[in-house]
Amino acid sequence: MKGISDFGVRNPFFIGIKMFKILLIFSFIFLVFGFHASASFVVDENCIAAYHKIVSLRMEEGKRLVEREKTINPSNDFPYLLDNYIDFITLFISEDKKEFNLRKNNMDIRLERLKKGDINSPFYLYAQAEIYLEWAIVRIKFKEYFTAAVEIQKAFKLLTENKKKYPQFMPDNKGLGLLHALSGAIPENYKWIAKLVGVKGTIQQGVGELKELLEGLNTVNSSEYKFLHDEVFFILVMVEWNLQKDEGEAARLILQPKFDAEDNPFLILAKAKIAAKMGNNDEAIKVLSSRPKSVEFYPFHYLSFMLGTAKLNRLDNDAANYFQDYIHQFKGMNYIKTAWQKMAWIALLNNDSAKYKMLIKHCIEEGDDAVDEDKDAMKEAKTNDLPNIKLLKARLLCDGGYYQQSMEEIGGMKPLDFPKLKDQLEVTYRMARIYHLTKEYPKALEYYEITMQNGVHVSYYFAANAALQMALIYEKMNDKPNAITYYKTCLKMRKHDYQNSIDQKAEAGLNRLQ
Repeated sequence: MKGISDFGVRNPFFIGIKMFKILLIFSFIFLVFGFHASASFVVDENCIAAYHKIVSLRMEEGKRLVEREKTINPSNDFPYLLDNYIDFITLFISEDKKEFNLRKNNMDIRLERLKKGDINSPFYLYAQAEIYLEWAIVRIKFKEYFTAAVEIQKAFKLLTENKKKYPQFMPDNKGLGLLHALSGAIPENYKWIAKLVGVKGTIQQGVGELKELLEGLNTVNSSEYKFLHDEVFFILVMVEWNLQKDEGEAARLILQPKFDAEDNPFLILAKAKIAAKMGNNDEAIKVLSSRPKSVEFYPFHYLSFMLGTAKLNRLDNDAANYFQDYIHQFKGMNYIKTAWQKMAWIALLNNDSAKYKMLIKHCIEEGDDAVDEDKDAMKEAKTNDLPNIKLLKARLLCDGGYYQQSMEEIGGMKPLDFPKLKDQLEVTYRMARIYHLTKEYPKALEYYEITMQNGVHVSYYFAANAALQMALIYEKMNDKPNAITYYKTCLKMRKHDYQNSIDQKAEAGLNRLQ
């Protein structure tokens, strides 16, 4: 008789059974162990180092570390999220349309990779949401609003789902906090967009989530997520300042000694903005002048624009150099018109009206008018009307926090001393601002009221902003009824300059109070 093994070797049926068993065994091994060998999310030291390089704009170093991680750990999905950070930050600060068109397909490629990753990791949905949210923000820059809205909706849904699945996973608070805060500050006439997208929240909710995250990142048990600290810190400071209007808290955060902004351009931006807004223009100039300029940092030209603005507010002679650098080096479209306007003002301050007229024409021909400051610059250029030099000096000095010098320019002047309605409104508005910023609130309210009553029916921004500032004073004085009244008064004024930014601030105020 033939042995079983002998029979099995020769019989195709038994050969088939053996092969099938072998395949089953390999399939079982693949299912059990292959999951861990396939794509996963590992935030190792190399990834953290790459992240820090990227968010501090040392892009080339960051890229090298990302590529190294892909070589050493080909199954790690986290480097693909870091790749997206590189695209996001580069496009956000450069506004380079050509680069945007070259890189925009990267989103789908990365999402396809991430969707094959470890579905049981809290980073699985989080990473996808981050990519959607980052590209949405970039698309807004390039006016792809509908696609941006769809991507914000997807990001919000993914983050909300992830929060339910992993309530202890702190990084979700970064995107959720930002979206909740922003949705609470959307002007009434744009609320339909938030409803369409499905994002609903308040500024306080968003600030609370960001603070909870920041505090959590400082605990011993959160070492895995500590790398997010500076990014979350930057977002929180900007939200506290721009939406929550808690100047003291924003200043307290950014001025802490442990937050060294020297080698992080985004923290330099936050620190300089708050210093300038708090009336410490000299400190803003100092911070911006110390910004990193070596070739290892990706160029952040907006910091040059900010430095030029700060120097102009101090009436420094070299302010024009920084606006020229911005115009010649920046490849985007925002604040180009404003830079030309400020250069024209410098010429006017030097009593060169012919040069002013030559420079202000560029506000019509160059740049975009998506932001309110650029709209204002183009409007000034089209009027072909020279600004009043004393009022211009008073405005710049006031913006720089040089309140006494500003008042010296216009002190004792009355509206009827100026033949133009715009100048009549500006002189009372400027006096109100000086009194406001020096905390002489009764006088500030008096001059804001005069400005509001005289300018309510014209397109200049003075009346609407006067109502907004009165509301802010009443809010600070804990007079909630009057604050709400003036926020609503502000929102009723339509078709004025700076409409979007003033409405957003008024809506944010109502959101805080209601």
